[in-house]
Amino acid sequence: MNFKNEIVLNGQLGPNGLALTNEVDRSYRTGAELSVNYKIDDHIHLINNSSYNYSRIKEQTESFAPILTPPVIINQEVTYNRKAFLIGVSARFQGRSFINFANTAQVNQYVTLNARVQYDIKHFQFGIFVNNITNTKYFNNGYVDTDGTKKYFVQSPANFYTSVKYTF
Repeated sequence: MNFKNEIVLNGQLGPNGLALTNEVDRSYRTGAELSVNYKIDDHIHLINNSSYNYSRIKEQTESFAPILTPPVIINQEVTYNRKAFLIGVSARFQGRSFINFANTAQVNQYVTLNARVQYDIKHFQFGIFVNNITNTKYFNNGYVDTDGTKKYFVQSPANFYTSVKYTF
């Protein structure tokens, strides 16, 4: 996609804490996405969603990557289900992305590992989800403050939650 006068994040926050934007002369976004659900047998499934993105902003004679636009994202899950029981393990890889127009400050790439267990009884589905099993310290967002200091948003350490779903 080719854009003219696109409004994009500029890597700064306003006095109210909201992300600020700029209008850029020209920009383009290209990429590919792959989604695969492969059934190994009656019980084991491999699920993949991956994307590759190459995007650029052109301002006068400069060309740079848009803010918070990682070039590669991969989500991979393996599930085992038998009758009403399901267990799954998933991994997410996210490539580095820049947090300023100069493309000098970045959020590093990271990998997280998650798991889930679900059990169905009649109209109910009970689930337990564990996120960031390896307790990885990672950031998926950030900005450069007016004094040049890099500020990052730390994501959740290892955590879990439960769910109850009723279908009627």
